[in-house]
Amino acid sequence: MLSLNVDNIPDELRRREQWICWELVERNGKATKVPKRADTGGNAKSTDPGTWCGFDAAVAGCEKHNLDGVGFVFAGDREVTGLDLDHVLVDGRVAEEYAWVVGAADTYTEVSPSGDGLHLFFLGGKPESDHCKRTQPDKRVVEMYDHDRFFTVTGNLFVDANGEVHDEVRESPDALARAYEMWLSGNRPKAEKPKLRRDESGMPLSLTDAEVVERMYASEKGVNIRALMNGDTSMHGDDDSGADQALCNHLAFWTGGDAAQMDRIFRTSGLMRDKWDEKRGANTYGERTIAKAISDCRDFYKPAEFRRATGGQVSQEKSEEAAPSFDPWLVDRQGRLWKSTDGENFRHITFTPPFIKADLRDVDSGMVRALVGMKVYGHGRECVLDRDTLLSNTKIVAAIAPLGANVSTSNARDVVSYLTDCDGAFARERPSYESVARMGWAKQPLGPFMPYDADGSSVRFDPALDTQGKARPFLEPKGTLEEWVAGVTGARDGSVAFRAVLAASFASPLIAVVGVQTFIVYLWGKSRSGKTPTLKAAGSVWGDPSEGTDSYYRTFADTPKSIVRSATFLGDVPILLDELQSKGAAGGQRGKQQAVEDLLYGLSLGHERGALNSNRTMMGYGSWRALTIATGEIPIIIDNTQQGAVNRTLEINAEPFDDPRVAQEMHRLVSEQYGTAGRAYIAALKGHDLEFFRGGYAKMRDFVCAMAYDNPQAENIALLALADALAEYHVFSPGKVSWNEAFAGAKRFALDLAKLTKGADDRDTDRKAIQFVGEWLARSEGHFKPEGQCLPDRYGIRESEISGRTIWYVFSNEIGSALAQAGYDRDKTFRRMREEKLIRTGAKGLTMQKRMADGSRPHCYCIDGDALYAFLEGPKPHEQRRLDLSCPAEVA
Repeated sequence: MLSLNVDNIPDELRRREQWICWELVERNGKATKVPKRADTGGNAKSTDPGTWCGFDAAVAGCEKHNLDGVGFVFAGDREVTGLDLDHVLVDGRVAEEYAWVVGAADTYTEVSPSGDGLHLFFLGGKPESDHCKRTQPDKRVVEMYDHDRFFTVTGNLFVDANGEVHDEVRESPDALARAYEMWLSGNRPKAEKPKLRRDESGMPLSLTDAEVVERMYASEKGVNIRALMNGDTSMHGDDDSGADQALCNHLAFWTGGDAAQMDRIFRTSGLMRDKWDEKRGANTYGERTIAKAISDCRDFYKPAEFRRATGGQVSQEKSEEAAPSFDPWLVDRQGRLWKSTDGENFRHITFTPPFIKADLRDVDSGMVRALVGMKVYGHGRECVLDRDTLLSNTKIVAAIAPLGANVSTSNARDVVSYLTDCDGAFARERPSYESVARMGWAKQPLGPFMPYDADGSSVRFDPALDTQGKARPFLEPKGTLEEWVAGVTGARDGSVAFRAVLAASFASPLIAVVGVQTFIVYLWGKSRSGKTPTLKAAGSVWGDPSEGTDSYYRTFADTPKSIVRSATFLGDVPILLDELQSKGAAGGQRGKQQAVEDLLYGLSLGHERGALNSNRTMMGYGSWRALTIATGEIPIIIDNTQQGAVNRTLEINAEPFDDPRVAQEMHRLVSEQYGTAGRAYIAALKGHDLEFFRGGYAKMRDFVCAMAYDNPQAENIALLALADALAEYHVFSPGKVSWNEAFAGAKRFALDLAKLTKGADDRDTDRKAIQFVGEWLARSEGHFKPEGQCLPDRYGIRESEISGRTIWYVFSNEIGSALAQAGYDRDKTFRRMREEKLIRTGAKGLTMQKRMADGSRPHCYCIDGDALYAFLEGPKPHEQRRLDLSCPAEVA
């Protein structure tokens, strides 16, 4: 069964017992949709209600009989009408001739199974007439039925140019009547094709009637044209109407589609007769014949004099404002692009020619992109394209068609050719600008900050096409700084956790300024404790933290790939991640924790893991320098978390809000007040030099490390404290406190924050893994008898050296299995034990081969029991239980 979005089918259709199934069958080399019964799988009839059923039964019938889809039958009561527009979608957009009906009808509209057609459903019957199907001048087919037919139904809602969907069946008699009159009645004359004519302010070189006739006669087809002008219809089977049309076809080409000039010249021909002025509906026979000729004409004659009148190659000043003309390309006064085929004849290409306005050198990668401009309905449009897009027919359509450009698969090759020629023709004259495609500091720390400085900087902000939407939350602030400060000050003063998350947001652009490693700030606790409002308050520093398609705010439910792409775009602006839960995770909480641990560890590296090219440049998405601020309901740091993730995660277990109502008020505040604090903060940072920040960080780091020496997050806490001091001085209390007062207050905050985070011994998971090894050896003592003793389940051998030291030879598979079951990494654990000189290693790795009495040589980890005892008991005897790892007296 083809894809069916059941939830999108409107109730107005679902409630009716007018449903069937259908099957795609090939007949005479063509695919045909054959109606099928849902109950038996046999043939159904659109004229026999006895073969129809309800919607649910039709869906079930498709599954039961392996049919291709469901269909809605238009019954004899004529209460519902269907309009089928065949092949009207080009690259997801409705062809111009048909686009009006979607908005005007405002009724349920879905994409047909072919993917390039539309089905519209109306309440009420169609206009009374037998006309139900007609092929249009552009070869598309339009059909309209209100009885005895069925439409396939997909539930694939069409999204129009405004991003809207139409998901309810409605009455729209005016739109239905207009559609019928335009496409099915046969009374509407064909639209006149845009013509190459110059008005009084345009090109002054139009040919006179006599000049047109003279040039027609001198052309290759001049003999035939002269015969028609003389009234000779013999070459057209003495068919007067056929001869009329043939002459008008020639005239359309040679006059550039000028209907008035065509009419004047035809009236001087031998074919002119009274029929020419006879009425045919709203138009005369002559007008309809001329309109058809213009509509069918694809090439127009354009004299060389016209081309010279454009000035040939234009100056760069001109080419920067509009698409340039240069051989063999011509852009007329109306902005339409033509291409010369032989220096005389011109072929129309597009109404919206794109052109390269400037070269943009990316300050990060050094790559040069193209600033492409065009005019659409009189309004300028711009987009930034990679050079490879300019060379690809498919990519150029995808890039500029959404901007309203008149480009499709039919003219993409010529558009690409024009852009390529533009690129070469004006390369030396075209302006060049520095540009950045991501947010944050451009060029260097304390330089322009994007997008805040996009309009007043020498560096342009030009995000790629697929990330432009993600810049929207940051482009315009909302509210005032005073109102934002008043709204968050209470929570900042009353909750260390809230203050820490807010400080992390202000600290993000300091990563590059101070020159430290990125890290994670993770706030976790029970639900409804205000974690999400806290996270959104942190996001409101920089922009709109609301949820949505192009939202700044992300969740752990998003794919890692999308989160990484967001990080590379944000640059120096903090990454927001919410809703880490254990529900629904493969492997429960541990499975979710492992996946999140890997993601956050990768984010803390500042680049996509494993994504470096051989030349150390980034593959794919790039790098970032932002902090990641995350929240959830479960911890990330647990006993078996690997040390890399531990060192890069400042984990806070707290509840920012005691009262859910206060948390909800924060939710409402940041949806109405955002983007003002970040602008004020960045402007203030630029008033200091780098040494001010680095010196301030060094002082704060020394203080925190001295007061919380056992906390591995002391340096990260110091950065948050520095950011807190800067925010207090420049944003929350500007002019009210001195820098020394703000710095002293941040020191107190740092000490409070250190109490909420885990200490060194709690976070050293490598040490915990080694402790597990010691405990496992103690528990497994009975499995390590000397070789001479019989032992059915042996884990290894324990020996005592002459020096009195106890050595444990542990089979690698046994200890490896035990560590894995406990959630520790074997290799990582023993590498740490090697660093601490707790094991003896072989020449090629962590293990040694031990010769056994039976001649075998198994790989063993050679553990120094005395060194292990000293490591576990010596440094922290009050925290470790005593392990008996020495040899019993009888063995020694």
